[in-house]
Amino acid sequence: MPVPSKRSGITGLLLVAAAFVATCLAVAQTAPVVPVNAPVAPAKAPVAPVAPVNPVTALFSESCLKCHGEKKSKGNLRLDQLGNDLTSATTFKHWQKILDQLQSGEMPPEEEQRPDAAKVAAAIRIISTTLDGAAVKMRTQGRVVLRRLNRVEYENTVHDLFAVDVAVKEALPEDAIAQGFDNVGSALNISPVLMERYLDAADAVITAAELPVQHVESTTQRFDLDDSLPPYVPHWKQDEGVILFRTAADSGVDLRKYKAPAPGRYRFRLSVSAHNSETPLPMSLFLGNFVVSAVNTRHLGFFDAPPGKPTVIQVEDRIAAKGDTIKIIPFGLPHAYLNKDNMAVYPGPGLHIHWIEVEGPLPEPTTTESYRRVFGDVDPKTGKLADAEKLIRAFLPRAFRRPMRLGEEKPYVDLVAKSLETKQPFEAALRTGYKAVLASPKFLFFREPSGPLDDYALATRLSYFLWSTMPDDALFALAANGELHKPAVLQAQVDRMLNDPRAKAFTEDFTGQWLGLRDIANNTPDKMLYPEFEGYLQWSAQRETELFFDEMLKENLSVKNFVDSNFAILNGRLAELYGIPGVEGVAFRKVALKPEYHRGGVFTQASVLKVTANGTTTSPVLRGVWMLDRIMGRPAQPPPPNVPAIEPDIRGAKTIREQLAKHRATPNCTGCHSHIDPPGFALENYDVIGGWRDKYRYIAPPKERVNNRTGAVGKYLAAVEYGLGKPVDAGDVMPDGRRFANVDEFKKILLAHPEQVARCVTEKLITYSTGQPVGPADLPAVNLILAQSKPSDYGLRTLVRAIVASELFQSK
Repeated sequence: MPVPSKRSGITGLLLVAAAFVATCLAVAQTAPVVPVNAPVAPAKAPVAPVAPVNPVTALFSESCLKCHGEKKSKGNLRLDQLGNDLTSATTFKHWQKILDQLQSGEMPPEEEQRPDAAKVAAAIRIISTTLDGAAVKMRTQGRVVLRRLNRVEYENTVHDLFAVDVAVKEALPEDAIAQGFDNVGSALNISPVLMERYLDAADAVITAAELPVQHVESTTQRFDLDDSLPPYVPHWKQDEGVILFRTAADSGVDLRKYKAPAPGRYRFRLSVSAHNSETPLPMSLFLGNFVVSAVNTRHLGFFDAPPGKPTVIQVEDRIAAKGDTIKIIPFGLPHAYLNKDNMAVYPGPGLHIHWIEVEGPLPEPTTTESYRRVFGDVDPKTGKLADAEKLIRAFLPRAFRRPMRLGEEKPYVDLVAKSLETKQPFEAALRTGYKAVLASPKFLFFREPSGPLDDYALATRLSYFLWSTMPDDALFALAANGELHKPAVLQAQVDRMLNDPRAKAFTEDFTGQWLGLRDIANNTPDKMLYPEFEGYLQWSAQRETELFFDEMLKENLSVKNFVDSNFAILNGRLAELYGIPGVEGVAFRKVALKPEYHRGGVFTQASVLKVTANGTTTSPVLRGVWMLDRIMGRPAQPPPPNVPAIEPDIRGAKTIREQLAKHRATPNCTGCHSHIDPPGFALENYDVIGGWRDKYRYIAPPKERVNNRTGAVGKYLAAVEYGLGKPVDAGDVMPDGRRFANVDEFKKILLAHPEQVARCVTEKLITYSTGQPVGPADLPAVNLILAQSKPSDYGLRTLVRAIVASELFQSK
């Protein structure tokens, strides 16, 4: 029963609440028990007579109306003007918000007289039951819209189809983002430009797969890096090799005396040690042609150069092009002013490269697996149309991720036939057929018919959820036998896939989007304010978060650990940043945390702290918006128009709290900022690179700068250009009146209602796994997933299992 807009005060409130309860009764009496996955016809909004005063009405009139009524509408919410037509998405969201705030204890606020707990519980039961019933009635013909492979999934899939490792993702346009993810079907449009890029990408993949093995004689050569170094690179020549000191902008040095004679696999061995250092020094290795272009390079990893006796680092990888070589970047070295006259007496650390040895190209089979994926046992010099038909018939079931239908190969074989008729070589004609398959909607789009997914569609959805690529042979076999949909079989497959190295894609893609780690390189911290920042720290920060997520999956740890944990996964560089002693080297390990470290959880990790800052300053607004959306599950409303952004103050005159004071005092802004700012201020003790601070850094005149030129090494170092200014105040007040003084107290507030965190993580996982954001009609299924996961304290692996077992995952 819509409520007239002129109704107000107690009378209007009674009508709204009474009508809402009448809706509850109607839903409870008329809603049939609906089998899982059965289609439900849309329901008409019930028109109900005014009911007697009920628990919802009583609670509202007693505790809510004075702040959300005619005289005052805090947060722009008028409880006396709410509708009860729950088929309206807007009305449903309003009631859902009320339910969330009652369940979390946020409303009524603490400064108000607290209502009787039994009254609140009764109101929660009524509202929750009604919303669940309305949600069931809202489900119509499936929730997931038609969606295509995003560019990450496309690259992974063609890699698996052809057993190649060629980068095509960057050649495709960036996918649109919806609800924080780039695999949401409604945002994955297609265009003529995209189709043209797909054809180009398919060309590149097939070309890479067809590359013959170049049989160049393998050689082993040893080099002294001194022969490759230009004079401007600071290095000290030794009897064996050279000692490298810090290079400009972490640019590194490449072995210019060696150029690979042909593409192929090569083995590199480097003898290294740490000079003037009691701890290992990190270094990074790359492959590429660094004279022509630094774009097409391959990162081989980070390695330790130990103190004392030299050690040999060995890596083996494929060089993509003739002329490529290896590059070395030292890290962990101070920015020292050195020249040939003072290097011998400089007491600071350096990376000693004793020698470099290159072996290759290594012997390989005459034909590669990639070549066989294209041509099978057919000789392309003598191939005929019948051979092409056989190859395409074998290719289609894997490309389309299901059994081939009768005659389905004909359009693609016809294209090959037409090419052969025009005297095209067999390879070119076959390529035309393969490219048509890879541009087909049957390859590019997920096949998910309405209703319950069949086993092939289920295998595809599961594989792209956990591996971001096509199903493997085991999943295809289970689908072919009709076994995959069985609960025990499906759960076993989830565990198998999570334990497989390919689950790295789930960790990287999900955390990359949910936590924003994909944006970690979007800004470079100001070198004047943060001279200690380097690429090694950025890599370490992202890797920490991914390994933390992996640990939670492996051990089925509670999602409460995303808020606070008694451990971290650290290497030496991060431990140094965090002020945690006893951790050295590139390798990561699980480290127990003490309260004085102020770490634990994901939002105190350097990766998150960097992506929620701008490289120069931190903003409680940016971090608060991130917290509300990614952890608390209560996304902030977009800012009103014509409200200017706060310009960062790098001179140290004002703190961010002082700058935000105007915003928070503005009537149009205060409602949102009362929710956004507190979680943002809780993180103010962390700077833009994730270090702990008690005072803000600012660009200072010489007399006010921090003195780093102390000790034996100090006189060689470049002076820092920042000073320490005003103290950090990380306290604030939550909208419900609860106060906190620092991040540790803020975590306790969040953990007082762990189900809200679990709900947020669950909804993010559902969006990522199905390509469709959670809507009102999905809430009963979400509630069931949470109920099934609660006995494990909302263990992360348990949540993944419950999602895969849910009707949301197993139906369109």
